[in-house]
Amino acid sequence: MLIIAIYLILLLILFFSLAALILSASIIVGLIQARGVPFVSIPQVDWLKVCQVADLQPGQIVYDLGCGKANLLTTAAKNFGVKGIGYEISLWPYLWGRWRIWRSKADVKVRLKNFFQADLSSADVVFCYLFPSAMARLEPKFIQELKPGAKVVSYAFELPTIKPAKVVDAVFKTSPITGKPRYTSKIYVYQF
Repeated sequence: MLIIAIYLILLLILFFSLAALILSASIIVGLIQARGVPFVSIPQVDWLKVCQVADLQPGQIVYDLGCGKANLLTTAAKNFGVKGIGYEISLWPYLWGRWRIWRSKADVKVRLKNFFQADLSSADVVFCYLFPSAMARLEPKFIQELKPGAKVVSYAFELPTIKPAKVVDAVFKTSPITGKPRYTSKIYVYQF
């Protein structure tokens, strides 16, 4: 009986070690594919604010470039009646996003694809939370592909040469470390 318990414990340790190895490998491969840009989510407190700042309307098509776990897309679909398409290149956040979409039953699709290869011409709104180097690479793509009237809503990072139509502070909250009031980030809205 003791031997069986030891074998079961060893099997559990092996299983969790393999799962950790697969997760770590997925993250490393994702970093390589994304040119060193890590998977970082917009804070949950800001999801609704970003959607409000975008002035989403029912039926609009919203793209999320580097959608991660599809948090923003599912929030937009459930609260504003939009249709969403997300692009994620890292396997782990992509799978997590698929699970969130299935669980929420939102009208959202997520694709395991590099968003630089995506056709953005049908987007009404494009969400971004990307480092400045990615924003610089995307700017010409936005100019070339987005239809007149389309918006780009970027959390925290600006496009390098285009002036935003508006800049809004995200959610106001108190820092848990300093106790001082602050905004979580800025939201940049661009009109094309």
